[in-house]
Amino acid sequence: MTAPFQYPNSSTAPILCLGMARTGTASLTAALRILGFHNIHHGLEINEDDPQWIVLDREADATFPSLPTYTGKPFTRAEWDEVFGSYDAVTDIASFFGTSLIRAYPDAPVILIERDIDKWLVSIDQILRPTSNIWMQRLIQFVEPVAGSLAGRVMIKVEKGWTEAREPKEILTNARMAYIRHYREIREAVPKDQLLDLQLKDGWEPLCKFLGKEVPSIPFPHINDAAEFQEHTKRSQKRVLKNFAKNAVLLRCKSRSIGT
Repeated sequence: MTAPFQYPNSSTAPILCLGMARTGTASLTAALRILGFHNIHHGLEINEDDPQWIVLDREADATFPSLPTYTGKPFTRAEWDEVFGSYDAVTDIASFFGTSLIRAYPDAPVILIERDIDKWLVSIDQILRPTSNIWMQRLIQFVEPVAGSLAGRVMIKVEKGWTEAREPKEILTNARMAYIRHYREIREAVPKDQLLDLQLKDGWEPLCKFLGKEVPSIPFPHINDAAEFQEHTKRSQKRVLKNFAKNAVLLRCKSRSIGT
């Protein structure tokens, strides 16, 4: 790297943090905020009824050729800006769309955290296993429309597309291959002077040098992604089930009034 990037700026691309979920994305998010990049897109901070899921659903169709709904028309920068244009940095869910984002934001700096693949597979199992179950998929497809949510159905589509899964169980069995392919494609697509291969154990120095920031006087943050995900999932499930129950009652009352 010859010179640090100058970010953020409302007219520039966001910093693309494209290490996969469960590689330390929560810790990196906290670190970037300490450095002054406050507006960061992370999946744990998006509600299940956020309109962003509608755009992400379309983007899955535009990105993954293995999906039956694949359009073959990659998102443009303007289309990606609908979700990510106002952010200083994007991470977590954004990583699934890594190569598409690189094409849309060719001037963006890219931060890539990679974890030992076997440890990552153990950790990501908590996310992928529920949605790789056909009965769980059917339950989500039944509950979410009534609850007014789209997140679960979109994430199933994204996970199937990213792993090139033809059936639910292949989401897990294809994860190792998808992980290896992901990091290879990112490194091939990004110029070396725009890419930081980051190990969280290295602390502040490489990250601050890459972004042109002074090293903070506080320790580099280390956040438990698994614990954060569990808490987010519990809160999300409670909201979805509450909305499902409320809307189901309203629909039943409405159908009765129509029938009288």
